[in-house]
Amino acid sequence: MVPQQRDEATAPAAPPAAPPPESQVDWGERPSIWVRLPTWLSLSGFILVLFGLWYLLASLDLVSPFILPDPGDVVAALGQMARDVGTGGRLAEALGITVLESVLAFLVAVVLGLGFGFLVAESDFGRIVLMPLLVAVNAAPKIVFAPIFIAALGFGISSKVALGAFIAFFPLLVDTAAGLASVDRDKATLFRSLRISRRKTFFKLQLPSALPFIFAGLKTASVLAVIGVVVGEFIGGGGGLGQQTKIAGDLLATDRVYAYGIVLAVFGYLFYALVAFAERKIVFWQTPHGVQAGG
Repeated sequence: MVPQQRDEATAPAAPPAAPPPESQVDWGERPSIWVRLPTWLSLSGFILVLFGLWYLLASLDLVSPFILPDPGDVVAALGQMARDVGTGGRLAEALGITVLESVLAFLVAVVLGLGFGFLVAESDFGRIVLMPLLVAVNAAPKIVFAPIFIAALGFGISSKVALGAFIAFFPLLVDTAAGLASVDRDKATLFRSLRISRRKTFFKLQLPSALPFIFAGLKTASVLAVIGVVVGEFIGGGGGLGQQTKIAGDLLATDRVYAYGIVLAVFGYLFYALVAFAERKIVFWQTPHGVQAGG
């Protein structure tokens, strides 16, 4: 046993293991097919797959047509809506009302969100007293406040604008407060050591640092404003797309319900994309990323 152990100890070291093939080393770092394909191609291809599955389920009668109508009927309803909008008919008026209410709700949310966000970030009263109350209000289901807005402001567009702004402003408040509080400590110390005024410190240091946060809140608010307005139209009536969708649902015209949903989704996306475009132009130093803030 001893000579054998001595031979093993004095035996030359085994050559190092051959490195794995290059394909195995780089396999985990190769971009996926979704990265290599153009976005328009992967997105349109995925939509076609979903449309094909929808058509298959509808043609095999696996789901009730009152729940999942034939996609051809939805496309026909969309075509009818497009013709109605093109001729300035009832849908054009409804779309105009919803767009107006959503834009006004977004603007009101911007004023309230930025104002309260600044107050929370820059004052002890806002941080210690106001913020817990706002968090408590935000934790409540906001739809319960819809009857209050309708009772106070009536069945016109004012109650829908108020509800949309009420739902949209809180994320903007939180992002604004977080952005203003996210200033680099070393830079803040440098500004104080140079005795730079409070106003210049805000515009030269705090606001640029907060802009990426603020635009994240703006993008979320743009989506929530549309949702709040449509919810207000569902509850408070009016002439917008939300009320038209409710009427179609009451008549079990689910093909039109789907068509209204697609129209609202396209409008919400365009609204969001407009804010994202403004972000790319104003916060040009911020590297865009694929996952954006959502509602």
